[in-house]
Amino acid sequence: MNRLVLVVFAALFALVGATIWWLKLEPGPPTAEVENAKDVVGRNPVWDIVVRTQGHPGLRHINVALRAGGQVYPLFAEELPPDGPRTTERRVHVESDLAAAGVPQGPARLEIGADTNAWHLFGGAGEGLVTRELTVDTIPPRVDLLTTQHNMRLGGVSLAVFRLDPDAVDAHVVVGDYAFPVVRGYFTDPAVALALFAVPQNMTATARPLVRAVDAAGNTQEIALPVLIKDRTFPERQLQIDDAFLQRKVPEILNAVHKPVPADLKEGYLAVNRDVRRESEERLRAVTAQSADHPLWTGVFHRQSNAAPMSAFADRRSYLYKGELIDKQTHLGYDLASLQNAPVEAAQNGVVVFADYLGIYGNTVVIDHGLGVFSLYGHLSSIGVKPGQEVKAAEVIGQTGETGLAAGDHLHFSILLRGVHVDPVEWWDPQWVREHVAARLNSLPAAQHVAAADQPPPPNAVAHEQAQP
Repeated sequence: MNRLVLVVFAALFALVGATIWWLKLEPGPPTAEVENAKDVVGRNPVWDIVVRTQGHPGLRHINVALRAGGQVYPLFAEELPPDGPRTTERRVHVESDLAAAGVPQGPARLEIGADTNAWHLFGGAGEGLVTRELTVDTIPPRVDLLTTQHNMRLGGVSLAVFRLDPDAVDAHVVVGDYAFPVVRGYFTDPAVALALFAVPQNMTATARPLVRAVDAAGNTQEIALPVLIKDRTFPERQLQIDDAFLQRKVPEILNAVHKPVPADLKEGYLAVNRDVRRESEERLRAVTAQSADHPLWTGVFHRQSNAAPMSAFADRRSYLYKGELIDKQTHLGYDLASLQNAPVEAAQNGVVVFADYLGIYGNTVVIDHGLGVFSLYGHLSSIGVKPGQEVKAAEVIGQTGETGLAAGDHLHFSILLRGVHVDPVEWWDPQWVREHVAARLNSLPAAQHVAAADQPPPPNAVAHEQAQP
């Protein structure tokens, strides 16, 4: 009998002990993890913190503070009701204005404290659960403009030169939704940077370009560039699409880009003119994402020899099929025609970065000329160069043709700046190249520099009519 009592007593004792252990004890203190920890924080840091308990009792309170300059700056505090649901994991989002709080520059420590509802028989949690050493930097990088007035027109390019703090880890010239990266290391003075930037043809003369610099702490400095933008009206054209063109072109392009050819060729044409056109531009942005950090060109850009312009940059085109308006698109480049299968010449010195079929452009060559400037040669019947190959101005790189979305043999020529189509006329103009690019590249001693020398203007050509969508 006594043994039975002892067994029952031991069982009750074990049950009570297990219950107490489950409800009020835990094997160790809570843990905390900073999901987006940074070694340097700026004026408005953001921390996402996950606090977890190691047992059932649940969290009682959480506090986050920053210790700097011998003082503690509270950032966050939360008390969890003891009679509420047990919380064993809590995500905390902390935002703060350190400059407004008076936190000094320099070394600091992030302190995350938490406690639970448990009886801490083996050591409590208490404050200072997790600490992280960091540096506070609330001062944005400095930008000093060295170029003054920038006179531009829609679809055009300019070059800005400025002095930039070395702690800026990212810097661009921003024009609306477009961002043109800054190039450092071109000039002898390492603090001087440059950026070629454009006001794309789909914007307005009210665009306001600015230099945006960001440091490792996320502090941002924005300086407006002194820019005068001349408005312009782009030509409008109507192009007739017939069944013969659809039968010849729609299967060619859709098969080349591995898309099904629908029975309704008009719908197939719209897929080409919209979807394939968009995909072609996306591919171009990827191809032109990286560029030499110094100019590979030497002077004015060469225009195709003995070639007549068939259309101008940024034509607004309306496409008609059997008298019905079926689509509108912008033609981003120049169409130049001479003889059938005429030699195609590189516009300037550079390195081939693409030589393949490219959607609406058909057989295409893209050349990097440095500092983000690229030239494109489309609709070729044959390609005579390979990616990675160096070419010289006026060197033959292929032959004209009508591959892609072209109704006749011609060259589609584009100049792109960081993937943005810009007006080639500027780069064909020796005075513009000399005044807007070369003079600014030569304004200070350069560490690596090929002078943008003058070249004769391109030969005049007689207009030549040939419809091409």
